[in-house]
Amino acid sequence: MGMVSRESVRQALIQRVSRKVSGHGVTRRSIEGAVDRVLAALPQELPSRSDVRIAVLSAPSSPDLASRARRLLDREGVQVIDVGTATAGRHTVVSIRLPGSGVASLQRIAAELGASLSLLDDADARQVTA
Repeated sequence: MGMVSRESVRQALIQRVSRKVSGHGVTRRSIEGAVDRVLAALPQELPSRSDVRIAVLSAPSSPDLASRARRLLDREGVQVIDVGTATAGRHTVVSIRLPGSGVASLQRIAAELGASLSLLDDADARQVTA
């Protein structure tokens, strides 16, 4: 699996946070400290963008779908990069960013949870939302 440099991730995060808080009196030193604490909590190796998949789970009236999916992925040793959740009418929709190596586990988990599953490459998802 290709790896992304932690320093490039650090610099990108610092730049993004700096833009977001510009004009609010937040010092660069504070931003760097916050980013460093976040990075310290992450695994040492980050998957490359080309190996990341976006999974979308959907199930009727399942407000705990995200936590159940994350717990089952953790149990199978799959690194969850990011999770988002929303409701659409009576459906719960969960997006999960995970390494491509975790897709087979997620397919089994979706079936176990009675959820539909859609998959995208992270790069494809970024093109759609950019």
